[in-house]
Amino acid sequence: MDKKTLLAVLLILVVFWISSEFIWKKKKPIQQTQQQTTEKALDISNQTAKTSIPAEQILENENEIIILDDNIDINNNIVLENELIRISFSNQGAVINSIQLKEFFMNDKESFVELVNENGKILNTKLNDTAGNISNYSTVPFQYEINEAGRKITFISNTEKGTYKKIFILSDDYEIFMETQFNGFENLSSYEIDFGSGIADTEEYLKMKNREYAVISQIDNDYNKIALSKLKEERRVSGSIDWAAVRSKYFTMAIMPNELIEMNKLSAYKFDESPTMKLSVSTIGSQINHKYNLYMGPLDYGRLKEYNNGIENIVEMGPKFLQPISKIFHWFLSFLYGFIPSWGLVIIIFSIILKTLLYPLTHKSFESTTKMQKIQPLTKELQAKYKGDPQKMNVELKKLYKEHGVNPLGGCLPMLLQMPVIFALYPLLRYSISLRQASFGWLPDLSEPDPIWALPILMAVFMFVQQKLMAPSKASLDGMDDKQKAQQQSQKMMMYFMPIMMFFIFKGLSSGLVLYWTVFSIIGSAQQYFIKKKFM
Repeated sequence: MDKKTLLAVLLILVVFWISSEFIWKKKKPIQQTQQQTTEKALDISNQTAKTSIPAEQILENENEIIILDDNIDINNNIVLENELIRISFSNQGAVINSIQLKEFFMNDKESFVELVNENGKILNTKLNDTAGNISNYSTVPFQYEINEAGRKITFISNTEKGTYKKIFILSDDYEIFMETQFNGFENLSSYEIDFGSGIADTEEYLKMKNREYAVISQIDNDYNKIALSKLKEERRVSGSIDWAAVRSKYFTMAIMPNELIEMNKLSAYKFDESPTMKLSVSTIGSQINHKYNLYMGPLDYGRLKEYNNGIENIVEMGPKFLQPISKIFHWFLSFLYGFIPSWGLVIIIFSIILKTLLYPLTHKSFESTTKMQKIQPLTKELQAKYKGDPQKMNVELKKLYKEHGVNPLGGCLPMLLQMPVIFALYPLLRYSISLRQASFGWLPDLSEPDPIWALPILMAVFMFVQQKLMAPSKASLDGMDDKQKAQQQSQKMMMYFMPIMMFFIFKGLSSGLVLYWTVFSIIGSAQQYFIKKKFM
């Protein structure tokens, strides 16, 4: 392996090493702000039993709400359900307190994935009037009714200020239609939708949580992401909001307003180590009817793409300039999975196909490296003969390389081509919902690191074998001068150092990516063996 190839490999290593040590490292928890602590103290935990709250006790720290319907029973287990999702509501605030995804499981492989944090709630509403008063509905009891099909629930609150209705309709997918109606609120200027407790943890491996969890939105047609690591304090963004979402590694809770709704402010903050957000909507008139699409489910690129509004960008696809490659790989891997119901085998076959496509380049590169070692004695003679005339020496060396079909730079090209492939595959294999809990052999989850490091060790072994096969033979070494031997000695040290360094970097990456690289190294070792046998 020549110096330029080594430099290309080291460049990849440095990027992965820096990312692993500084970007992905979990930071110490940051103390909650006073605002978040106060709101958490005001939260009332979910209850399954029904209770009764008299109207005179419904007092808010911002403004008193006088309820016209007294003694409304509180029910924290009002359910809408389809084959994919089970959503539990509370009529205290007309909020969601549980979202269970019935096709996805926690680590115990028995409990459904839960998107709402324990004792949490989302979609509480605060109303603002022109006088600056705020009416917080978090503890207000709503009347409610569910239709016969069990797919629609209507919450109604009658107060002295007006009638407030929240309507939820569950589709056949992960989509919920939400409608907010205000009647008789003469001085209403805006209202706020709060995602409260944020999104729950669903995975055991949380080393990269600060980077993976985020509040993401599209504002004025621009993509805006605020990672959890950036929420040391509340962050505010203004503009025309097309959609906004709270995202974990594999799941999201997103809201998309009707195009006529003026949702114009987003406030992102951290609550109990989870990213969350508040959204402000401007209103005009005393009768308001606003409609929203809510998506509460997996980060499925195909499903989100169907909205045709850019919300599929919530799915992690790597650097923007590499996303076209990532999308092609995503399509091709999904295509293979349609025939081969094993993601481990799909990755192996993908590696073989990619290696086959790159075979002409890698074969020519290996041949060039091997031939270069073979003509070292001739190179040494020319360098000695034209030592005083560098220009003449370069001309003669070019003639020698051309005569023996050698390209001194040929060893770099295959590795340089691998760089965009690795960077495009990394987010795909790390964040794909399809690979979540996809086992293969001893690997319990191809999107997570190998728990026993067997695959990274195997990869490092075959990297060493491949470099060993590329080392010059004893005859080639005998034909080298002292300078060339010194260069070979430094490359020999690199032959031992690089596999070790690769092991420490790859042991923390997704086992799917390590599987790809290991297969690539095994095929490369076999290819190099036969080429060396042919020319040496």
